[in-house]
Amino acid sequence: MAAILHSNMETDLRLAAMIGREIRSLLTDMASLRNTGAVEFLGDVSGTGSDTMRVRLAGLDGYDSFAATAAENTDVSNTSLTDASVDVAVVRAALRYDLGDLARLTGYGSDIDPFRLAASMVGSFEQYFNAILADQFASVTNSVGSTGVDLTVANWFSAVGTLEANSVPGPFYAVLFPQQLADLQSSLRSESGPAEHISASQELINAKGPGFAGNFLGVDIYTSSDVDAVNAGADSSGCMWGAGAFGYATGSPAPAMGGTDEMRPAGSPIVVEITRDASSAITEIVGNAYCGVALLEDSRAVEIITDR
Repeated sequence: MAAILHSNMETDLRLAAMIGREIRSLLTDMASLRNTGAVEFLGDVSGTGSDTMRVRLAGLDGYDSFAATAAENTDVSNTSLTDASVDVAVVRAALRYDLGDLARLTGYGSDIDPFRLAASMVGSFEQYFNAILADQFASVTNSVGSTGVDLTVANWFSAVGTLEANSVPGPFYAVLFPQQLADLQSSLRSESGPAEHISASQELINAKGPGFAGNFLGVDIYTSSDVDAVNAGADSSGCMWGAGAFGYATGSPAPAMGGTDEMRPAGSPIVVEITRDASSAITEIVGNAYCGVALLEDSRAVEIITDR
């Protein structure tokens, strides 16, 4: 008589694999640079009559220096006011999921449902924001590092020195590709002296957000996998900057008309709408966001180009 074996029962009486009730998120970059204070919020274009925010720049508060005159009765020549402007265009970004009824009703509780997918879009937008911020690093004129060479403490000193020489006010921030941070830490181990890298404790991460990697020489360091690859993929284009170097603007759509369910997650500019395609038994979850990022003042930043 044949033995009762699990392998014989899998067809009708047993499962080949038991599905866990908890769904774990796949590994992804959780950094959120938008809320760190590193990028200046310029405002919302809603109701302004334009999709572009214009930032006005003027040489004030010491930009022009006094000059000694030859004599008491000598006329002083006119000094022209230095001015410039930077436009930040707000554009649409979107993400859509289509969830079938059968996929939803066979789920364990609320593992994958419209509300979980809508909540997930908050993180998806933050990754988009990181990417469009990183795209601006290539516009920075000042740079340190060498192609194909690891980031070093000497590069870091050079970047800080460039900002200080340009009279850039603090605080200073840096966004690095993860390998750049690893190379910097490796270089730091061979250094001697008082310079110290303050690692990101759990308390600091809670205060500054995911992606915070510590502070070195007064610079808050964040890592992001969205840092662009340059030089045919050989290098990473990180950046260090002072307050006011980069700015972003958003747009907030008015509540939609037409009977769709709408969600506006707190602290995020995204709007998520949930609609039904009854003929296909599909629920559409669509997230929309309107945002733009720009380099406001070139001299306030330094690009860090080192081996990826």
